[in-house]
Amino acid sequence: MRIGLVVYPGCMASGLLAFAELLEAANQRSGKVHFDVVWTGLNDQPVNLQITRYGASVSVVPTLPMTDNSLEALLIPGFWTDGEGDLSGLLENYGELINTLKGLAPSTQFWAYCSAVSLLAEAGLLKNKRATSTWWLTDFLSGRNPDALWHFSQTFVADRNVMTASGVNGHLPIAESIIEQKLGHTLLRDIIELMVVPKPEHKVAPLRTVNMMQFEEPLIRQVYAWVEETAARYLNIAVLAQALHTTERTLARKVKAMTGLSCAQFMRLVKVKQASDYLIYSSQSISQLSDHLGFTDDTSFRRTFKSVSGYTPSDYRTHFGRLTHTSSNLADST
Repeated sequence: MRIGLVVYPGCMASGLLAFAELLEAANQRSGKVHFDVVWTGLNDQPVNLQITRYGASVSVVPTLPMTDNSLEALLIPGFWTDGEGDLSGLLENYGELINTLKGLAPSTQFWAYCSAVSLLAEAGLLKNKRATSTWWLTDFLSGRNPDALWHFSQTFVADRNVMTASGVNGHLPIAESIIEQKLGHTLLRDIIELMVVPKPEHKVAPLRTVNMMQFEEPLIRQVYAWVEETAARYLNIAVLAQALHTTERTLARKVKAMTGLSCAQFMRLVKVKQASDYLIYSSQSISQLSDHLGFTDDTSFRRTFKSVSGYTPSDYRTHFGRLTHTSSNLADST
């Protein structure tokens, strides 16, 4: 499998090197070259990568352009940014890169982490696909690219030909996923032990275990996706059955068998899990979230959320919200 490590001005390239070393370790452990990793960019011109603001840099010469048909997958690293304030301008500066991504073959696999996920979103490659990114981009990305199915509470999300991950170390879960898919769990475990790869840290919170990826039955995954995309006020088993081209009876039976819940209970749980993600990772008000998720009113949202989670939305955000805890930590350190 030929994989292109994408370099462009302003990108954080250290993860690309670590990613390449992990795949080389997998090649050596298996005794066969399964992964052919090359540098790639917009063209074959050297890319000067700034390592520090004081002048330290390194020049990388792409072996192949991104448009080369031999590249089966592209790994795109995040770029340096001061925050949401300058992100819009940076995306405009990366217009050529975004247009190139947009024009690549549909069969191309796109892997991005940290702020680079915004490049895939701008290129329209995340439309109707599940994705994640760094938590502090929650409001920016969900507002600018509402056609993506965002799951900011997850550190790694795979959906068809796209894999996205959060944080500057997002290359790790992507590399682990590729190695496991190609060479199996046993070899992956050896690589983890050999390379001492840290596991991504998962935040413990109620509803954390409600995850579409845990359900292997395609019908249940379809139910999960439909509920996330449908306004809360329209969650109805009859409408759902029609959307999935099945009968209410069959749907109710399968949901109960796979989840242990009635269809109504499962739909309510998924919608509350979706709300919990926004409470943890966004700064939207309770009223805004209620409207965004399609509840009839704020009172209905609060009542439903507490009945499922045991917390009011405000209490849940206070206990588990990333923005709340970050602000508190900054205040404590000053």
